Amino acid sequence: MIMTITMPSIRITTQKIKILEYLWSVNHHPTADEIYSEVKKDLPAISLATVYRNLHSLAEEGDIQKIEVNKEFRFDGDISPHQHCVCKKCGNISEIFSKDIARHSMQNAETEDFEPHSVKTIFHGICRECK
Repeated sequence: MIMTITMPSIRITTQKIKILEYLWSVNHHPTADEIYSEVKKDLPAISLATVYRNLHSLAEEGDIQKIEVNKEFRFDGDISPHQHCVCKKCGNISEIFSKDIARHSMQNAETEDFEPHSVKTIFHGICRECK
C-alpha cells in the first residue's frame, strides 16, 4: 500500500516516518511497546518516550488512530472510514469497513446545535474464538 504523507503544519521526522511505515505494514493494532521494539531495529537510538510522544502527536493530528482496549492504547495506521470490534475477553481487535455505519452515525448526530466532522465507532463484544 502506498500512502502519501501530507502534514504541512508539523515537522516530519525520521522517527515519525518509521512509526508510520511500521503501522502501515502490519495487520494488527500494536501497542506503543510493540511499535518501539520494531522501530528500534531501524533506529537504535530511539527512546520509548519518543515513540509515545510521536504516537500521541500523530493521533492528535489525525494521521493514525488511537484505540483504548482494557486501559491500554493500541494504534492503527489505517485512517480510512472503518469501525473496530473489541473482544471483551481477549482484547483482540478486528475491523469492519462499512461506510454505511459511519454515514448513518454522522447523519444522526447532526442537529441545529452541532455539525459532526468525524466519528469513531468501537463495538465491544465477544470474538468467535472466545465465544
